[in-house]
Amino acid sequence: MKELLESLNENFDDAEGWIRLVDANWFANDLKLNLSIQFYDGRDPEMWEISCLGVVEESLCSSGAEALSLSNDSPLLKPFLEPVVDIMFFKNAVAPETLFGIVCSCCIEVMGRPESIARFMNAAPTIKGISSSNYGLLGRFPESVAKHILAALKDKPVTSNALPGHLPTRWDGSKHVGYGKLQVLEFGRSYIVAEQFSACRV
Repeated sequence: MKELLESLNENFDDAEGWIRLVDANWFANDLKLNLSIQFYDGRDPEMWEISCLGVVEESLCSSGAEALSLSNDSPLLKPFLEPVVDIMFFKNAVAPETLFGIVCSCCIEVMGRPESIARFMNAAPTIKGISSSNYGLLGRFPESVAKHILAALKDKPVTSNALPGHLPTRWDGSKHVGYGKLQVLEFGRSYIVAEQFSACRV
């Protein structure tokens, strides 16, 4: 990945360049991507193959992107590395629109993407969902998101509390184990969470 990232840093023009996903192939838990990269007008696009090993989550979109990054501390890693916290509530007198808005706002502020709302919130992520109830499980959130939501609800007419958190695990074929070192590759609306990435020009 070092060669690709250095080339983008030195030669990519944010105004004239673009990055587009043109192909993706799965091999068990590994993913190979083919990206077409136009560094700037007047230069022929380059094809790059990125190997993603040990993929645990991905969301791919073929629309053009203007940046590509590889991170060890992206918010997208929170669901895999932070304790998972259940938020319970009762005696709820908060308007459903307000409660739903608080949860949505907190998720986006911490995670940076709206997709996390449906992932964390209990049942359908709508105003008529759990946010219209008087009591229940609001959702299961990464610890940092849960803390943000609890702080936002502190002065509202609802009683809420967090159950003890537990670290997320995955099934390795014989037992549940914690997630090891993960990285996130992001370009445009696409992202891949995996154990290892490498790239080569093709």
